[in-house]
Amino acid sequence: MARLILAPAQGEAAYQKAAEAFQELYQKITGNLLPVTTEDDNCSDLVVIGSDAVNDFAMDAILKGEIENLGIRYGTDDYCIRACNVKGRKILLLAGGRGRSTLYAVYDFFETQAGCHYFWDGDVIPQAADVPMEGIDRTKSPRFQYRGLRYFAHRGLKRFQAEHWSLADWKREIDWMLKKRLNMFMLRIGMDDLWQRAFPDIVPYPNPNGPLPEAMDDGFDDRNLFWPLEFRGILRQKLLAYAEERDLIHLEDCGTMSHWYSRTPRAFLDREKPDLLDQASVGYKQDTGLVWDIRIQRNMDNYMKLTDTFVRDFNPHAGIFHTIGMAERNMYENRDDNLQLKLFGYRKIAQNLRERYPNSKLMIASWDFIGWWKPEEVQQLIKELDPDRTLILDYTSESDDPAIGFQNWGIVGKFPWIFGLFHAYEAESSLRGIYDTSTERLAIAAEDPFCKGMILWPELSHSDPLVLEYLTENAWSPLSMSLEQLTERFCMRRYGQLSGCMNETWQDALPIIKLVGWGGYSRREKGDPDWEKYVCSWTAHREMWTDSVIVFPDTLNDDHMQAHFRWQLSRSLPLLPKAVTVLRRLAELPASAWEDPFVRRDAIDLARTMTGRFLNLALMEISVRNGQGCKGLADRFMELMGTLRDMLDLHPDYSMLATLKAINETCPVPASFEKTLKHNLVNGYCRQYASEPMQFLFPEECRLVLDWVCEPAEGRGKADLMPQRAVLLQKFMDTPLEQMQPETVPEPSVVMRNAADQLENLFD
Repeated sequence: MARLILAPAQGEAAYQKAAEAFQELYQKITGNLLPVTTEDDNCSDLVVIGSDAVNDFAMDAILKGEIENLGIRYGTDDYCIRACNVKGRKILLLAGGRGRSTLYAVYDFFETQAGCHYFWDGDVIPQAADVPMEGIDRTKSPRFQYRGLRYFAHRGLKRFQAEHWSLADWKREIDWMLKKRLNMFMLRIGMDDLWQRAFPDIVPYPNPNGPLPEAMDDGFDDRNLFWPLEFRGILRQKLLAYAEERDLIHLEDCGTMSHWYSRTPRAFLDREKPDLLDQASVGYKQDTGLVWDIRIQRNMDNYMKLTDTFVRDFNPHAGIFHTIGMAERNMYENRDDNLQLKLFGYRKIAQNLRERYPNSKLMIASWDFIGWWKPEEVQQLIKELDPDRTLILDYTSESDDPAIGFQNWGIVGKFPWIFGLFHAYEAESSLRGIYDTSTERLAIAAEDPFCKGMILWPELSHSDPLVLEYLTENAWSPLSMSLEQLTERFCMRRYGQLSGCMNETWQDALPIIKLVGWGGYSRREKGDPDWEKYVCSWTAHREMWTDSVIVFPDTLNDDHMQAHFRWQLSRSLPLLPKAVTVLRRLAELPASAWEDPFVRRDAIDLARTMTGRFLNLALMEISVRNGQGCKGLADRFMELMGTLRDMLDLHPDYSMLATLKAINETCPVPASFEKTLKHNLVNGYCRQYASEPMQFLFPEECRLVLDWVCEPAEGRGKADLMPQRAVLLQKFMDTPLEQMQPETVPEPSVVMRNAADQLENLFD
């Protein structure tokens, strides 16, 4: 009998997209194209898309008792997949409580019935003559109402930084979110042309080939353009329209948005001269980064005009807003004065939302709480907030030090909140995550009816496929699998015939992956029994070898850092044999395995993580020994660093030149942007695994600092290194990326074998 896809003739656009997704996947699997229609021919077998609330066939069948009630909560992310027989016709019903959950049902059906699997970098689509559509009856419901991701404003390498993505990249990403049953995301990738749209008579479009007036000329603050703002604005419109058609939630920024990635345009400052708040702390203290004084209503109105423009031009059905308040800065030296102003800021922002968007909700981000506020101060804020209109968006839940975390904020069992992982700063692109701690704290969230969501809110994207699996599984059904089980399933789904050996490799790597997270903040003082574990320093968690001259010397005379290093070494060095085993397994992969894009990408991720983690530990060892007797270790360190360079050359993910060419293919990029791209990636905050600096900058800096510490001179000081570092950095800035490309790239098996041998002999 013929088969039709019966789409509803009503309902939001996502239902039609669900019908199209079914048609597309079925054709990819079987080669056959099923027609999509909104009219039942009364004889064909049917794939019925949508519940009885939108699909007339489902309505009639349920009202006549031919199909039982679906068991879903209408309007939610519940969905039902049911095969049944109606008057001799085979019916497959894919019914969600709303449009996006109907898409979930489609993707779930093909995953369970056809063996399809979905990843950020592509799908596994088996081939078959048909897809079984009988004997199915299941209903799914998520534990958490909100499940999502943030995309952040740092730049660098295209794989990791969403600001570099084309519309095609974004469509793939949005489709992947739906395939993994996420429902919420946020773009914090700059302001695009929002200012020009909100204040067209005040802020002109800048010359796309000239410097951006409000951009700094160094570091991540160098926000000079690679695409014209007009193009970026249209791109944002298109990607958000694509997401809205599929019923995804996009959080809109509101309130005091001044920050390094959302600076006030120079033209606005010159013309409007907004009153700026004084600021006692140093960061973002330029007038383009200062917060406008919202005690003056005109300033608050202008802030809200930016939000109103977001809604009008990009997200007309916005219902959830997001604010950072006055994060990462203190206005006054006096702590109580600062707290009172910040409390007022939240009150003012919430009031303006009530006026303009009376049915909306406000999510308050937690970054300021974990880094600056005391738990009792957060508790004071919570007591002031409306629980019907507000959620605490905590994305710092796996912070090292539990004393300052969500457990002490007065929200568990009392106030709506979201459990979230920060996972990684911009520079932390290796595989990482203190998963045992995260899982322990997730158990609190899973049992708390006031916890409404789970999110991943990092400073970079796609750095770690494992954390994406951890998020998407636990956001839907928390603690249903251990990390080891989740890893095994990930390998089974991703690698086909190589799943067994890749699972063994991942399982060996897991203890080393678990060694570090993003770290967070700590206020522990000497004498605390856990002082050595918790250190308020990014140095302890990042890859020191990427910025050795700046970071390493300061660790030598820091008692807290030295204690932390000893603790890290004591628990980490016993795992070195496992890291060597991981590299040897990768070296033994057949040559054909490296042609599989999933295997190649993940093998390099695993290898660079094993290598980088122990390079970092080697620097800790040299610091603890103050360089004494470390010349051999330093030489072996440099040899292993050269092999890490070879690893990065094995994949364009790590090439700045490949990034530059890719974004130029999307829209022409001015020649001057190469300098900006270098600023964005090799500043002290953002340095990471990248081919060109691994060829021409990081090793030379490491050699400089290792010679300095292993062969001490009278009166040695960090200041002695800075002029030489400046020369190395300037040489890197002056050398075109085209001239930094390797002449030859070794075979992957050779690189992995070299890394295993060198790592095995790294320490005495």
